[in-house]
Amino acid sequence: MALEKQEKRLVAEKGEHIIARHLIEDDHIKEEKNLVIDGVDVSGRWNTFITTRVDSEFDRAFFQEIKETVVGSRINRCWQCGMCTASCTVTPLYRRFNPRAFIYMMQLGNLKELKKYVDVAWRCVGCYKCSQRCPKQVNPAEMMEALALLIKKYFPEELEGKLKIDEEVKKIYEDMILGHGRLDLAKLHTSSMQKMGKTKDLIGKIERDAIFKMAKDGRAFSILRLGKPHNWGKSKDAIENYLKNVKTIENEAM
Repeated sequence: MALEKQEKRLVAEKGEHIIARHLIEDDHIKEEKNLVIDGVDVSGRWNTFITTRVDSEFDRAFFQEIKETVVGSRINRCWQCGMCTASCTVTPLYRRFNPRAFIYMMQLGNLKELKKYVDVAWRCVGCYKCSQRCPKQVNPAEMMEALALLIKKYFPEELEGKLKIDEEVKKIYEDMILGHGRLDLAKLHTSSMQKMGKTKDLIGKIERDAIFKMAKDGRAFSILRLGKPHNWGKSKDAIENYLKNVKTIENEAM
């Protein structure tokens, strides 16, 4: 049985060796799983071809809307080097989250393609590694912010329901920051797992090992001793004003 599985696995999955495979639809990949030419087995990856794709449904008004936002004003500078995606901390977790590809779609005004990624296009965590390393100062992190705001306007039906859990987790995140000036990572993680229906995983081996490690090196106890940041009142006011402005922009986009 094991030998049979191994023999079957010798034939690669369709297009699995293509870089950024998730950006190419199955219908555009042509390859034969069993093909012998002049006595040489070229099955799978050895005969892979990507057919020409012609897109004509572009919306330049969408591109202009991105360009006129403060955070998306540098979109024309992008030359598609891929440094943003290579630096991204989210891409390894969500392979479909590809800042380089999203910026390209925005440059073309290709709403048809962007619509396929509404479930992940907003997942930027704002670490700004991409913006620090971008050779053209495009500021991809803020480009992702502009995209996240506008997909709510252009694809409200697709977003409904998909973001419910994440919005609830976001609310927990905001409450922690505004209430204590810091994140309680343990509480945030626990709440997130509960919202996703993974409460049982909280008592699994991975979680137990993590708790034991934090207790052993002292991190668990040091977190309990943390107080609010210095002059937290002024910082809190600034954050609340920012959140009000963001919500105003989101409502206007809707």
